Amino acid sequence: MKLTMVKLIEKIKRLLKVLILPYQIGFVQGHPYINNDQILQMRQVLESENSEVVVSEYEQRMTSLIGGVGYGISFAAGRMAFYALLKALNIGVGDEVILPGFTCSVMPNAVWRTGAIPVFADIDKNTFGSDAGGIEKRITSRTKLIVAQHSFGIPCNVPEIVTIGKKYGIFVMEDCAICLDSTIDGIKVGNWGDAAIFSTDHSKPINTLLGGFLYTKDIALHKKIRKYSGTLPHLNKAHQQRLFEQFLFERKYYTPEYYPRAIIMNYAKALKRKLGFGRSMFTFFEADYKKIASSESDYPYPAKIPPFLAQLGVYELDHWNGEKKRRKILFKNYLGIANRLGLDEYLPKAYADPKLEIVPLRFVFEHPNAEKLNAKMERYVDVGWTWFRAPIICCPDGPENLGYVPGSCKIGETAGNNIINWPCVLPNKWHDKVLRIFEKVAKDIN
Repeated sequence: MKLTMVKLIEKIKRLLKVLILPYQIGFVQGHPYINNDQILQMRQVLESENSEVVVSEYEQRMTSLIGGVGYGISFAAGRMAFYALLKALNIGVGDEVILPGFTCSVMPNAVWRTGAIPVFADIDKNTFGSDAGGIEKRITSRTKLIVAQHSFGIPCNVPEIVTIGKKYGIFVMEDCAICLDSTIDGIKVGNWGDAAIFSTDHSKPINTLLGGFLYTKDIALHKKIRKYSGTLPHLNKAHQQRLFEQFLFERKYYTPEYYPRAIIMNYAKALKRKLGFGRSMFTFFEADYKKIASSESDYPYPAKIPPFLAQLGVYELDHWNGEKKRRKILFKNYLGIANRLGLDEYLPKAYADPKLEIVPLRFVFEHPNAEKLNAKMERYVDVGWTWFRAPIICCPDGPENLGYVPGSCKIGETAGNNIINWPCVLPNKWHDKVLRIFEKVAKDIN
C-alpha cells in the first residue's frame, strides 16, 4: 500500500511538472501535414464497404519502397505479420525461435501463441541490433527461425546472420519494425533475409497509427501467406472508429506545442479506465503485452489493416522522401554536436561505418551517467518513451514470464541501463530547437 501511494505521489508530481511546460518533444508525432480533404478521404474509406483497392495500392507502394523485387502483405500489426509467417512455416510445439534480448514483448508473445519457445540472444553493442555470434551460441537442433533485428534505423550485421542461417539451414527473418530504408552496401534492410516484417504503428518510421507488413522475395511463401491473410477478419467498426478518433487527437496534440496537454489527457483517460467508468476497450493492441492475451481483448489476432489506415499509409509514402531527407539532416547535426563535445566515444560504431546509410528513427547512444542525463532531458523530451531500458519492454508481468533469464544477455542489459534516445521524427521547424537543447544538455553532463 505504501509503495502504491509513493508511486501515485511521484506520478502526480510528474504531471504537475508537465502542466507548466510550454512544450515537450515526444517520440510520437501526429500528422500535421494531412489536410482537411485528405481527412475527408480517410473518413470516406472508413465508411465504405468496398475499399480493398486502397489496401492494394498501399501494399504495392510499400513493397516498392522496401525493395520492389519482392512481394508484400499488410496486417493490422507487425507482430501479426510475424505470427502469420510462423504459421506459414509450420513452426509450433517443440520448436525454438531466436530473438534478441532487446525487444518488445509482442515478439516473444507471437512465438508463444504458436506453441514454440522464444530463445533470447544478446545484441551487438555497435549496432544495438542482433549479434551474429550471440545468435550462433543459441542454436540447437530445435531452432527453426532466427530473428535479425535492426534497431533505431541502424542496420545490424545481417549479412553475417544470413550466412549463419544458411550454415545451419535455418530461416532468417529481418525485424525491420524500427528501421526503414536504411542500407548496407546499397542494399536495403528487408532484402537480406528470407523474409522481413515491418511495423507502421505511431512510434515507427512510417506512421499509420497501427499496422504491419510482411515482405519476401519467395513467391511460394508469399502465396501461402496471402491465402492465409485473405481469411483474416477486419477490426470491428467500433474499433476502427476509435482509431480514427485517435488519429484526429494525435494530429492535433502530438506536436511539441500541445504535447503536454496530450500527456494530461492520456493520463485522465487511463485513470477513467482504471476506475471502471465504462468497458475498457483497446484502441491499440495492449492485450498482446501479456504471454496469454487478456480476456478483455476485443480485437481479433491476427487481423487485416483497416483500409482507412492504408489510405493514411499512402499519404505517408507520398510524404516519405522529404521526411527521410529531414531525418538524415537532423541525424547528421546530432552527430556533429556529439563529436564536437567529445561524446563520440559513447556513440555506436555503426554511426561511423561507411558501408551503412542510416535513416534514423532515433539518435541513440549509451552514457555512464544516463540517469542524470535523462533527468536533464525530461524538461524538454518525453523520456518515458525511451527504448529499451529493460531486456524486454512492455511486459507487465516481467520478462521472466516470457522466458527471459536475467543475466543471459548482458550486453543488452548494460545497454538498457545506459541508453539515451533523442527524437529524429519531429516537425522541421523544431529541428534547430531540439539541437540547441541537445547541445545544452550534453554540455551540462560533460
